[in-house]
Amino acid sequence: MTREILNAINISLDGYSVLISLIIAISILSIKQIDTSTRWFAFTNVAAIVFGLSDLVMWVSEGTDVTWKLIVLPISSWVFYVSGIFLFLFYIRYVYDYYCNFEKLNKKWWYFCVIMVSLYLIGVCISPFTSFFYTIDEFNVYHRGKFFPISVGIELLLYFEVLFLVLKFRKKITNMENIGFASFIFCPFITQIIQIANYGIALNSLGLTISFFIIYINVNNQIKTKLHKTEKELKIIDNKKTDLLSNTIYNLANLIEFSEMGSQHVKRVTLYSRALANACKKNGLYENIIDENFIRNIEKTSSVHDIGNSSVPRSILSKPSKVTPEEFEIIKNHTLVGSDIVNQILAIGHERDFIKMTADICKYHHERWDGKGYPEKLKGKEIPLCARIVSLADAFDALTTTRCYKKAVSFDEAFRVIDNESGKQFDPELVMEFLKLKRQIKAILNTYSDTSYEE
Repeated sequence: MTREILNAINISLDGYSVLISLIIAISILSIKQIDTSTRWFAFTNVAAIVFGLSDLVMWVSEGTDVTWKLIVLPISSWVFYVSGIFLFLFYIRYVYDYYCNFEKLNKKWWYFCVIMVSLYLIGVCISPFTSFFYTIDEFNVYHRGKFFPISVGIELLLYFEVLFLVLKFRKKITNMENIGFASFIFCPFITQIIQIANYGIALNSLGLTISFFIIYINVNNQIKTKLHKTEKELKIIDNKKTDLLSNTIYNLANLIEFSEMGSQHVKRVTLYSRALANACKKNGLYENIIDENFIRNIEKTSSVHDIGNSSVPRSILSKPSKVTPEEFEIIKNHTLVGSDIVNQILAIGHERDFIKMTADICKYHHERWDGKGYPEKLKGKEIPLCARIVSLADAFDALTTTRCYKKAVSFDEAFRVIDNESGKQFDPELVMEFLKLKRQIKAILNTYSDTSYEE
């Protein structure tokens, strides 16, 4: 094999090694939150990039045909040895920190590595003057130095350091992780033995590439597992936060309602709304809008439909006679006040869809299908679906319960009123579904009645 072909092979191997290490380092360091051990593996690949590039430069800079080679070869040779030993040091630190996640390690193992690397660096620094580890002849060609075996010996000690840790903790990690750690020992070690025996073939970079690729697969799986676990934990925290705020809002709305009417109006409206939304989903009505998340949210959000009543004077809300036009204008304003309250409170920690549904219900649950409602006189499907559902549930509950200004109507009469208002006050498709729920609605009314309800 001619020298030109051999150099081409070596350059290709180094280039491939640099490319793989570059991809691994960038992919790991681009992740915002990684643990310390994983970061050390990224640094190992950075050192491998420098190691591979310096080796590649060494291959192309030998000879004396141009002046720049006389400068570049000594520099690249020195960088090659320095980056090679730091590659070992960073990798051992990766292994060391990884095992520290579940076992407290004696720092003497790390100190031993630092001492070995320091001795190695001393040998590298004196090599340009003494031919300790390597030498460059008068033809500007790199050769191993008279004490080159010492560098190999130090590397072997570092290999054994990793091997010791792998064997010591092999039962505490998965088989795939053991294979990953062991690959750094056997792949580069075997290729380096072959390289020592067959001087001139750059197999060491290939061994490192194989090893790093195997380890990266493990690291990637570990990152995915940790991210999945973190996502689950965050979701649990977010759900708890959402439930806490939702329950706070619900209890506040219930307190306001109870102080005004002494009733379970809020509870009944939430259950009626959920029952109607469930029926729509079951029968394929508004299937592009109603899903499980919509149903969960409407049960929580419907409870605050009248939270704006906190802005209406109690004297008006508890007035036993018909309110005046001026007083009605004040009452109508509760829809806008409720929407503002929701946007201010829920903005602390809820998703946008949840906030929007809650605000829409507060603002639009007094709109009418025929456009004669308030506050914006929306018509038909201009009214958000969630508000149309709660509007029907709220109206039915108002019909079947006694208020300070009116008596309750019978259960069947309430259903007749709802039916008659189909296409006028209420969405006709929702009315159709609601009428099918007569038995379920009656069960809710009996269970959560303000007094024992009689038909």
